[in-house]
Amino acid sequence: MFIKVAAPAVGPITLVFYRLALASLLLAPIFIRRKHLKNIKDDWPSILFLSFFNASVPFYLFSKAALDLEAGTMSVLNGTTPLFSFVISILWLRLSSNWIQFVGILIGIVGLIVFVGYESLEFTLLPIILCLIASFLYAFSSNFIFQTKNIDASYLATITLLLATFMVFPLIFLEKGIDLDHSVNVLGSIGLLGFLCTGLAYMGFVTLIKRTGPVRASTVVLIVPLTGMMWANIFLNETITSTMLAGCLLILIGVGLVNFFKEEEAES
Repeated sequence: MFIKVAAPAVGPITLVFYRLALASLLLAPIFIRRKHLKNIKDDWPSILFLSFFNASVPFYLFSKAALDLEAGTMSVLNGTTPLFSFVISILWLRLSSNWIQFVGILIGIVGLIVFVGYESLEFTLLPIILCLIASFLYAFSSNFIFQTKNIDASYLATITLLLATFMVFPLIFLEKGIDLDHSVNVLGSIGLLGFLCTGLAYMGFVTLIKRTGPVRASTVVLIVPLTGMMWANIFLNETITSTMLAGCLLILIGVGLVNFFKEEEAES
């Protein structure tokens, strides 16, 4: 929702920079310590990889897609992340898994479609492809994060966002550059997207991946529409329909099935 509000006003690249910069401003003073910097030479390849493929590029792809797609359609496409993560975890990390997880992911995606409403989905090819590429990158990065067991999760999340901020900064001049002359709604969306939806959420997500595994952690994207529904009802008095509740039930069943099965590294 915040991407949909802010991206057309400030431009997709500039929005990526704002969210990365605000997230880094929030996290860096808290989670980067001198002891971490001693190992930065060894950690540098992982940090560089995640800054590019887990932050900069997918953030931009979703911001670019937001110029043509509604938030509901993007949430459904983002919901393919657990499916990608499931396949990658089997082929790359050789994590043990079973059909229950796969069925749970499919049920969750169907629940998303029911929740959003099939009739409201948009089928503009290029933006859809951008969202699917971003979801694949999220999934691949989740598996990558899971195998970086020797790097502290909070530090990894923070330094990744900080480096990504510097990577994106020169590109904002391809658009309007830094310009704060926007409406309260746009500025508020940028602030909340940066501090909460990027900063706190990304740190929590990286920690979750390390503790529970890439597939189970990725199912949080299926929960996003449910929480959005609750906030919209509480603060905006938006109606909760029976179709939305049916979609919620399917999503919760799907997430429950995925998380019922613990991922472990297969024996070689």
